[in-house]
Amino acid sequence: MTNRFTAVWADNFAQEIAAVDRFLTHFPIVSFDTEFPGFLRNTPRSASDALRYQDLRFNVDSLKLIQLGITLFDDLGNIGGTWEFNFRGFDEETDPHVADSIALLKANGLDLEKSGKFGIDPEVFEEGFSEVLRMHRGRLLWVSFHGLYDSAYVMKLMTRKAMPSSPTEFAAMAGNLFERVCDLKFMAKFYQGLLGGEIGLERMAKILRVQRYGDAHQAGSDSLLTADAFVKMRAQFGLKPGMYEGFLYGLSPNICASSVHRVRAPPGQVILVPVVPTRPVILARRSSSSRDQSFQSHHQASPMLYPYPSPAPMFMHRPMCIPFHALPQAPPHYQIHM
Repeated sequence: MTNRFTAVWADNFAQEIAAVDRFLTHFPIVSFDTEFPGFLRNTPRSASDALRYQDLRFNVDSLKLIQLGITLFDDLGNIGGTWEFNFRGFDEETDPHVADSIALLKANGLDLEKSGKFGIDPEVFEEGFSEVLRMHRGRLLWVSFHGLYDSAYVMKLMTRKAMPSSPTEFAAMAGNLFERVCDLKFMAKFYQGLLGGEIGLERMAKILRVQRYGDAHQAGSDSLLTADAFVKMRAQFGLKPGMYEGFLYGLSPNICASSVHRVRAPPGQVILVPVVPTRPVILARRSSSSRDQSFQSHHQASPMLYPYPSPAPMFMHRPMCIPFHALPQAPPHYQIHM
C-alpha cells in the first residue's frame, strides 16, 4: 500500500505541493486521474477522429475540473505517495454538468460542498504546480488509463486556455506540458487476456490481480490503481522502459515523438525506432544488392503488434523531443526480427 495518501485542500496546498516536489526527485513516474462533471456530448464508438476530438473540445471547454489525483512511483514500482487535489469553482446549481455523473461522484464520497468552501483555487494550483514541473522538466513520465480526457483537463488547468482547434495542435500542447505519456488502455490492445483494450480500469485491475485502495471514482484512488496496474503490466509482459510512450487511447497524433535512429536489423532491412520509444517501423530495401531504396508508408494504420510470447524489443534512451503524427504500421509482408 502507498506510504502516503493525502487529501489536499487550500489550507495544506503549499505544504503538499512542496512534498510533491521533494518526492518527484526519487519517484519520477506520475500516474494521474481526474474527476469532472460528466460528458455533455457522448461520442459514439464509431465516431471519426475529427468528431471524437470536437466532442472532447466541447466537453472540456464547457465543464470544470473537480478533482485531480496523482501517484508518484519509480521504475521498480516503489510508491512515493498519492495526493488528491480538491478544487473549488464548480457549482452544482449554476455550472453545466450531467446529473447522473454528479450523483455517482457523490455516492462514492465526493463532497462538493466541502470543495466549494475549502477547495484549491485552480489559479493557485497552476502557479504552484508549474514551478514544480519546471524544476523536474525532462525527467517525468505521465501514466494514465484512457487518459485523453484526464490529459485535456490537466492541460486546461495548467495553461488556462481553451482546447486547441485540432488533434494535431492538442498533441503539440500535450507534448509541451507532459513531454512523455503512456496510456494503459492503449497498451492493453496489444496483450493477450486484456480484451483488446475494450476494458475499464477496474476490470483490468481484477485481471492483473491488482488490489484497489480507497474508493472508485475518487481521483487519488484511481491514480494509485493506475500506478499499480502499470507496474504489474510491465512485470507480467516484460515491457521495457519507453515502450508505448507517446500514445493516448482515442487520439491519432502521437505525443512528443521525435526523430528516428537506425538500429541493427537483419540483412536487407532497416528498422527505425523513434527516439521516444514507441513502436518500430521497418524501411525495407527492395533488394539487398541494390542501392538503398528504403521507403516508409505514410497511411494511418494500427500500431505494430509484438506477437506474444515473443520478447519485446529493446529501445533506445529518449532525449528531449517534439510532437509528430503517429507512426504507421510496417507493411504487412515484412516481419520484424529482433
